[in-house]
Amino acid sequence: EEPEAAWPEYFEPGRYEGVPNEVYHAANGISSTQVKDARVSLMYFNARHVEKTIVKERSPVLDMGNLVHVLALQPENLEAEFSVEPEIPEGAFNTTATLREFIDAHNASLPALLSADDIKALLEEYNATLPSQMPLGASVDETYASYEQLPEEFQRIENGTKHTATAMKACIKEYNATLPAPVKTSGSRDALLEQLAIINPDLVAQEAQKSSPLKVSGTKADLIQAVKSVNPAAVFADELLDAWRENTEGKVLVTRQQLSTALNIQKALLEHPTAGKLLTHPSRAVEVSYFGIDEETGLEVRVRPDLELDMGGLRIGADLKTISMWNIKQEGLRAKLHREIIDRDYHLSAAMYCETAALDQFFWIFVNKDENYHWVAIIEASTELLELGMLEYRKTMREIANGFDTGEWSAPITEDYTDELNDFDVRRLEALRVQA
Repeated sequence: EEPEAAWPEYFEPGRYEGVPNEVYHAANGISSTQVKDARVSLMYFNARHVEKTIVKERSPVLDMGNLVHVLALQPENLEAEFSVEPEIPEGAFNTTATLREFIDAHNASLPALLSADDIKALLEEYNATLPSQMPLGASVDETYASYEQLPEEFQRIENGTKHTATAMKACIKEYNATLPAPVKTSGSRDALLEQLAIINPDLVAQEAQKSSPLKVSGTKADLIQAVKSVNPAAVFADELLDAWRENTEGKVLVTRQQLSTALNIQKALLEHPTAGKLLTHPSRAVEVSYFGIDEETGLEVRVRPDLELDMGGLRIGADLKTISMWNIKQEGLRAKLHREIIDRDYHLSAAMYCETAALDQFFWIFVNKDENYHWVAIIEASTELLELGMLEYRKTMREIANGFDTGEWSAPITEDYTDELNDFDVRRLEALRVQA
């Protein structure tokens, strides 16, 4: 038997707290975002929300607005929705220089290995103790002199017999063959060690017990493996960051710098005299979902204001908006914010919220997200602005209802037309006519 679902497949009209994002966005009812899409065109609304041929997947790339939204309204959800870049613990290896520093210190602590020159000196010292080979001589007299120095058992030519150079050299060679051969003193360190093993195997065995120094060249990955070979518990910044970037839980990745910026924005909001009161009011509720029926069209609707609070029977709603207006002159800022509200249909959403969620007043909390320039503007939606939003909302809902009734979803442009000059272009034309 399957467990009962925590949330209904169909939401009846009413107020619902704690509905998860994915449940709300998949629920029945036309949202304010969908109404805005219909204002782009009914064709777009149909493709996006009816036939669903236009699909917008949630991007894993950070949206600063979403991060600020969570920090300001639901900081307890930060860990569930975002994966913050791990802090690199003190002592972790984070650069090639720190790896080299460790390797150099490790190598310096090891008992010194015999160098090739050290081994060569030992071999030469050994060779110096060996009896010298008897020279064969370049002449008969020199050969005879060497022959006379041979031990008696090697002077094999009988007295009274002619001492030929060939016979004497044969005796000298026989004697020389009995002498210990000198070891080789050239070649690589390994080759010299092989020679040393012949004359001093104990010393070579001791040398083999010594730890070899770690390699100090190669890629960063090579150096990491070298450090691991002697310090398995070592922590490497690269590995911590790689594991974070793999993002196995599919959360939105947030760098330490991005989090720092978002926390500064949160601080600016909470320290603002009005925004701080709204965001921390004891009666506040966040992300409450409302489902209802549009009276005129009979279509189901749903809204989800960021923030609502009840102040002695006065119901107030608010939305938090991040903006980037670092280069807007102060004198023109109010006009720019008004244009932002109109162009993004924030006033339409506010009107829809007020009707569906029975709100008496609505505010926008704008905060500038540009680095180290986090000013806050609290803007109330005027009665006329809400009326404009409501009329535009009603008009769009009628168009959506007609689309469902007729199956006709019109394109943004439906008629051929002649392009005309606007006022600015007319003035340019007139000025050029005068100059012509």
